[in-house]
Amino acid sequence: MSKIGALDLIGNTPMLHLKTLDPKPGVEIHAKLEFMNPTGSIKDRIIAYMVQKGVDAGKINNNTTLVEGSSGNTGASVSMIASSMGLKSILFVPDKCSDEKIAIIKSYGAEVIVKPASAPVTSDEEYGNAAAKRARENADFYHIDQYNSQLNPEAHYMTTGKEIWDDMNGKIDAFVATASTGGTISGIAKRLKENDPNIKIILADPEGSIYKPYFDGKEDYMSYKKSFKVEGAGKGALVEAMNFDILDEAVSFNDENAISMVLRLSRQEGLMVGGSSGGNVWTALEIAKRMEAPAKIVTVLPDSGFKYLSKIFNPKWLNEIGLGHLTAY
Repeated sequence: MSKIGALDLIGNTPMLHLKTLDPKPGVEIHAKLEFMNPTGSIKDRIIAYMVQKGVDAGKINNNTTLVEGSSGNTGASVSMIASSMGLKSILFVPDKCSDEKIAIIKSYGAEVIVKPASAPVTSDEEYGNAAAKRARENADFYHIDQYNSQLNPEAHYMTTGKEIWDDMNGKIDAFVATASTGGTISGIAKRLKENDPNIKIILADPEGSIYKPYFDGKEDYMSYKKSFKVEGAGKGALVEAMNFDILDEAVSFNDENAISMVLRLSRQEGLMVGGSSGGNVWTALEIAKRMEAPAKIVTVLPDSGFKYLSKIFNPKWLNEIGLGHLTAY
């Protein structure tokens, strides 16, 4: 009888050449299929790693309740891993979190508390701050703190970055990724840069996030903050897990860029992915257009499109946000 559990299924995801997107002969875009992790997202990696580190340090035991703020995917990972360990979990999410993500989190037995996405970053109503506040209320609560813990990028340095290097046999010219916590791009980039300093690291950042303005040296970077629809990418405040020093460039994309690419991937590549994946691939394609062959660009597809059936793949929702023309793409 197999002794493999759900946590053993995390990582070692496939790498796929997106052949229909090659902009010119000899310039290729490759994508790490992170939606094939157990809860359908890349966040399984960091939570498995961070929780195990908490156990090893004696901070997590059988009486612990895991507490975290999440745009949805990390919440699913926390709740799944908590349930597999017989622990309770409490997740705080913003109100732009899709219904599917909330349902997935609850399916593992977690308590979900919805907070306004418009809450000021310094307010206790901001979902990350609300999680931190709740965790301080009880000695048996453990705040994972994905936005500020260095265990987040460390998890990707130890796992995802190593896998990407091995998947590509070290033949990588550029790596593209969005950032919310910043753990994915920071950890992967560190591993890739150590192996080959010539690899270019490009941040794909949604319009309305402050990351690109900050990286570009805009003193008024906070004034660039505005609402956007893509989930799990961008941020309205700086966080400690994000390493800007390792970036070579930042490229902006908008909701239409990302969502149109999501629909293109589903219809041309047979891949059902979320909005941050669309932003990643759209940006990778823009980078590819200016590169000379031979060149290989790598990105990640962080989560599954099945988490957005009520949004990106819903014509009614697209009409509501002014992108109804994309339904016929």
